[in-house]
Amino acid sequence: MGRRKVSIGLVILGALLLTSCGLPTGNERPEDVKLREGIKSLISQYETKFPKSVNWDSAKVTAQISRRLPDGLATEAGWSLKWPNYVQGELASAVVPWIVLGQFPEKFALDVNSYKGGTPVASGIAAQIVKLQDDLFGGSFFAAVVNIRLSKNDPRWMVFTTVPYLPVTDPAYGFAESVSRKWEIKDFGTATVGCNVVPSSVQREFGFTCSPR
Repeated sequence: MGRRKVSIGLVILGALLLTSCGLPTGNERPEDVKLREGIKSLISQYETKFPKSVNWDSAKVTAQISRRLPDGLATEAGWSLKWPNYVQGELASAVVPWIVLGQFPEKFALDVNSYKGGTPVASGIAAQIVKLQDDLFGGSFFAAVVNIRLSKNDPRWMVFTTVPYLPVTDPAYGFAESVSRKWEIKDFGTATVGCNVVPSSVQREFGFTCSPR
């Protein structure tokens, strides 16, 4: 079955998957100056690493973020902002990583819909998935890995989601398998991921199905 893959590789910031080790907790909204500097840093690094896929106008974005920023909300990936009335060339959204803001909330909203099954993974396992994604795509500060869940039906499998910090592609998801005590990413994309690769019982556990050929 053909798969619609994400157009560009998602690069993962591993520290966001670990516990809040070393970071102060904080549920309050970050000040505009912190959010603004975080967005500037994300844009600068993205433009350096992926100049051909930049889909915004730098001058327009500079003017956009110089104004008061939307209130936003805390999500697992970071502080999430959306501009409902953005114009062409501006950012529709941005997620500033917690590690950049120097805080980590005790409560946060889900970035995407939660999976139906599975259990949360330990931070050490989460770090392995981050490393695999880094090796696969290279770069940093491009996207966060969130909602990593280990299958109850078959603990050799896990599912995870990636959320881009800048609006350059859609969130994606993937499946990883434990092979000889090492995790390997078996499939990754935005739709029909894991078909003919992941056991159907695992797919169903997390609420996914594969259409027949």
